[in-house]
Amino acid sequence: MKIIGSVQALKLASFSSLVVLALAGCAGQAPAPTKTAIASATSTPSASATPSPTLPAAMTPAEAKAAYKAIAKSSCNKAQAEGVVETDGDYTIVMVNKNDAYKNYSAAYLQGGKYVLVWELTGLASCGDWFTFSMAEEAGQEAAIDVVFNTTDSSFTATQDLGEFGVSNFKYTVADGLIATSTNLDPKHPATVSVRYGNITEADRKIIITAVDEFLAKN
Repeated sequence: MKIIGSVQALKLASFSSLVVLALAGCAGQAPAPTKTAIASATSTPSASATPSPTLPAAMTPAEAKAAYKAIAKSSCNKAQAEGVVETDGDYTIVMVNKNDAYKNYSAAYLQGGKYVLVWELTGLASCGDWFTFSMAEEAGQEAAIDVVFNTTDSSFTATQDLGEFGVSNFKYTVADGLIATSTNLDPKHPATVSVRYGNITEADRKIIITAVDEFLAKN
């Protein structure tokens, strides 16, 4: 499995006319349904297990950020270890474990009858924010993500100011310590992505296989 690109590149892509708002999971929106994401592995955050946090009734912003960071890490680790399927309407993105890669390619999406390879893991709802956290951690910096814990439904809202590209604002519901859904709160690009970990079906794999075969036939 090759992972190409960086969180900063994704942030730029998130609000550009070249790719969809993809950071942490806006699926099937905007110009070119480009959830760019993966093809074979150079580096990924560790896929070691991380204990799921127990959510209290209320959290300060700092507590919410720490709790969400742990959830983001657990989600991405599980997605990499077991594979993941993320859907929103007619949009479906699939990533398999690197050991199950097809011809060294591990992720692709299907939308409107089109099969497209994915080149950056950051395009997944289950992994986008963890890459922001992990890269900031590696640089010895605080991740530029503001997180609010919503006591009414135990969800998290994560906000990032991307400067001239606008503001990334997503709401995440959590199940079993993992990201379960990601909702884009931008009224211009409303979307809710549902996340399923593991249990990759033949239909899921077919998305990757078809995208790879079509890509290789043209290149």
